[in-house]
Amino acid sequence: MFEGERCPYCNKQFLKDEDIVVCPICGTPHHRECYKIHNHCFNESNHGSFEWKSSHQVTKDSEDLKSKVESLNTHSICPVCGTNNDIQAKYCSKCGTLLPLNKPTNQLFESVPLQVQQVSTNERIDGIPIRDWLVYLGPTSVSHIRTYLNQNNKNSIWGFAIGALLFPVLYFLYYRVWGLSAVILIVDIICNAPTILLQVNTSYVPFPGMTSGEFVTLANILSYVYLIFVFLISLFAKTIVRKNSVKAIKRIRRSCNNENDYSILLSRKACPNKYVMGCLLFIYVLYLLSIIFL
Repeated sequence: MFEGERCPYCNKQFLKDEDIVVCPICGTPHHRECYKIHNHCFNESNHGSFEWKSSHQVTKDSEDLKSKVESLNTHSICPVCGTNNDIQAKYCSKCGTLLPLNKPTNQLFESVPLQVQQVSTNERIDGIPIRDWLVYLGPTSVSHIRTYLNQNNKNSIWGFAIGALLFPVLYFLYYRVWGLSAVILIVDIICNAPTILLQVNTSYVPFPGMTSGEFVTLANILSYVYLIFVFLISLFAKTIVRKNSVKAIKRIRRSCNNENDYSILLSRKACPNKYVMGCLLFIYVLYLLSIIFL
C-alpha cells in the first residue's frame, strides 16, 4: 500500500512488506524504527487540519487544480454577484461591476509555486481550505500560503515580510489588521515627533531645563526605538496576518447561510480594501513628505 512512498523522518522509500507505523489521526506512514526514535507522528503539530495523502493523490489534486484554473479561459466570475461572464467581458452582465483582468491560464498556474501547486485547494490551514485563503489574501496569497505551509512543516512562528519592514502601517492596513496599524502609526508619530520638531526649529526644546543637545539625543534614541519596534514586528508580520485572517474568514463563514453567499462575501471582504487603501496611501504619502521636507 505504501510501497514507493517516503518516510517523513528519514526520507527513505518504503519497501515491499516493510514494517510501517501509520498515524491513527492523520494517516502519515513512518518506518517503525523512526517512529520509535521520535515517539510521535511527524505531522503531530498539524493534527486537526492535516490529512496525509499519497504521492498519487497529490498529483491528482494538482491536476484538478490546474483543470480548475484552465476553466478561467472561458469564464470570468464577478467578484460581487458571482455571475459567470464571458472571458472577454469587461463588465458583469448582471450587476455591471468592472471585472478583474484575467491572466492567460499557463501564466496564472505557472506563477503558483510548485509547493502550492502540489497541495489540494481543499487542504486546510488552520481549519480553512486553501482555496479560501487564495480568495481572501488576494494578489499576494501564494507568498503567504507558502510561508504558512513552511510554518506548519517546521512548527515555526517566523513570518518575515519586507513590506512590513519598509511600510508597516500600509502593510497591515492592506491585510485589514486595523488595530495593529493604528498602534504602529501612534508609535511612529510619538517616536518621530521630536525629529520633525527639530527639522522645523533646530533649537526647539520642549521641556524646561533640557538643552537642545539633550533633545537631539532624545530624538535619535526614539528614532532607533521605532526602527527596532518595526523590525521586530516585521519578523512575525505574516504570522500576525495569518491569525487575523483566520478570525476574519471564520467570522464571514458564520454570517452566511449558504456557500454562494459565503463566496460572494469572502470576495467582497478580500484584501485589500481598495477605497480605504487609496485614502490612507494619500494621507501616508503626505505624512512622509512632511518628514522629508519640513
